Amino acid sequence: MMSCSGQALAGPRDVRYAPQAAWIVPPPAATETAPPEGAPIKIGYYDFQTRASSKGVESYTAYRLKILKPEALGVGNITIAWNPEAGDISVHTLRIIRSGQTIDVLKGTRFRVIQQEANLDVAMLSGILTAVLQVPGLAVNDEIEFAMTVRQRDPTLGDRIFGATQLPVAGLSGAFRSRLSWPRALPLRWRGSSDLGPLAVENGYGGDNLVAVDLRDPPPPLLTEGAPPRLNIRRVVEYSDFADWADVAHHMLPLFERAAVLEPKSPLRAEIARLAAASDDPLTRAAAALRFVQDQVRYVYVGLDGGNYRPASIDETWARRFGDCKAKTALLLAILREMGISAEAVLVNSAGGDGLDQHLPSAGLFDHVLVRATIAGKAYWLDGTRLGDRELEALPEVAYRWVLPLRSGPVDLEKIAPVPARFPQFIEVTEIDASAGKDKPARTKVRQIVRGVEAFETRTRLAAMSAGDADRSLKSYWLQQANWIDADKVSWNFDDRHTVLTLALEGTGKLEWEGELPSGQTLDIPGAGFSPPSRLVRPKEQDQTAPWMTDFPRFRCWATTIRLPVARPGWSWGYSAKPVRRELGGVAYWRQAVLADGIMRTVMSRRTVTPEIGASAAMALNDAISGFDNKISRVEEQRGEAKVQTGQATLDLEKVDWVTAPTLCEAPDQARSN
Repeated sequence: MMSCSGQALAGPRDVRYAPQAAWIVPPPAATETAPPEGAPIKIGYYDFQTRASSKGVESYTAYRLKILKPEALGVGNITIAWNPEAGDISVHTLRIIRSGQTIDVLKGTRFRVIQQEANLDVAMLSGILTAVLQVPGLAVNDEIEFAMTVRQRDPTLGDRIFGATQLPVAGLSGAFRSRLSWPRALPLRWRGSSDLGPLAVENGYGGDNLVAVDLRDPPPPLLTEGAPPRLNIRRVVEYSDFADWADVAHHMLPLFERAAVLEPKSPLRAEIARLAAASDDPLTRAAAALRFVQDQVRYVYVGLDGGNYRPASIDETWARRFGDCKAKTALLLAILREMGISAEAVLVNSAGGDGLDQHLPSAGLFDHVLVRATIAGKAYWLDGTRLGDRELEALPEVAYRWVLPLRSGPVDLEKIAPVPARFPQFIEVTEIDASAGKDKPARTKVRQIVRGVEAFETRTRLAAMSAGDADRSLKSYWLQQANWIDADKVSWNFDDRHTVLTLALEGTGKLEWEGELPSGQTLDIPGAGFSPPSRLVRPKEQDQTAPWMTDFPRFRCWATTIRLPVARPGWSWGYSAKPVRRELGGVAYWRQAVLADGIMRTVMSRRTVTPEIGASAAMALNDAISGFDNKISRVEEQRGEAKVQTGQATLDLEKVDWVTAPTLCEAPDQARSN
């Protein structure tokens, strides 16, 4: 389901009460295994039966639970939900079994339907109806049995069938079953996750095809810690009647092409002409179009009136000034194409899409859509649902592993090569003036440079505050970040062009010099010492050959300047901060330090350069941890004249533009133009 927007077939808005369909078989027998000691509930069974046909998908859910402790009485608060525009819901059974006697709850109590938009706080209008029922008289030692069926058929994609069923991914006592059936004439493809072992098509009701999975007292599934998501898919059966990924793309393409039609009398024509008149440069025009869609149309997920897969027309979106990812994509397509810029809609999965290529082709695997514009042979990924993007060259690298372009002709999933972050998402620049003496408070300035979505969101919160409240909020923040500094002044600044937020602190702080005067004192240099990586080790029963995920594309940088006091007679200043330049476990570590003219300067960064590493790289990391230079960098008093530092690099930290060109955050020959 593309959760950024929605739509569906007309269906009743009331709960139906009816016998179950003939294709539904009786529930599995409960197991004899006792629940764990102290468990609040004993599971009799969970039963999931799905029938796919040209009329849509019917999903039957049933369960039987025994209440063992008072804290489990909440299972009597039953909530069901469905989209009335896509289908309907039927309740078959709700009863209490008490001391061998059966009480039919539905004889005296019915579900109450409410319109409950559960996610209005995150700008989502789904149209989902919710029905609730409080089971009366439920007591400890009662059993509760419930069964219902939801029928659904997406109105936008017509008779296309796709979905998945999943049994609980946990070790539980009880019977668990999943059944998928479909008419033999329906060209439905299916696939079970590898942990289920070989599954075969059986004969089902009325000659249907049937794939069944039965689990009785299943142990917890064996997951692989630290592995990418594609390697930890468990207890899933997916199904689809899409022939291939081109079939998906060709079904979705007309929806966006129709929505993006710019009518001759559209009020958008004047807006597009105004944007185009401001510049002849395609990059500038595309950036203006993106800003227009982001700033002039607020984000609201619309799942009403069949909008789950169908984008609203561009004139409708412009008239109401809100839209979801589909609507914003259609609007951006129309503007770019009118300006003569090549652009296409691209379906993505917001979680990154790792392993998407290992699934059956399905529209349900995508929950987001954006625009890929091509200018002078270079692709730019434009997301109308973001905020604050001003220059195309400053856009973050695309975070999706697989994408599906919507175009006619041959088309397939595209694998996107991961690109490390061009600029650090976080930079901290610290300037300490300790020249007045070791026993005096040091004048200190700290700046944190944050870029991207986090920067824009923080700026929005600060801008909404009064000056006094913003000042108090910043002081509280800095107290957590640098509590050794007594703040005299705090401030913030936002670079709208580059979407960069700068938080600043000025104050004084007592430096913690260590050691005694007779033997010389040392000072730990803030922001100049690495923490060693964690060992990558899995329990022996897990797959030792599986790759490990990293925190890609994390990139952080620290720069520190310390103006030192004049050295005591017979003493000089030295430091211990070895240069670091290595890649380990998919992370590039970089550090450089220079002491010259009584000023200590250091810069270091940690940049993750790949989304995952292989088992051999993980072993190499583990072997290297003991020798990892995680010593805290120090400036120190030394007897005698200052030692000459041969081959010492120059660190002109004061000349660096940390907002637009933080070039010192990586080794010069490691810099990537991307």
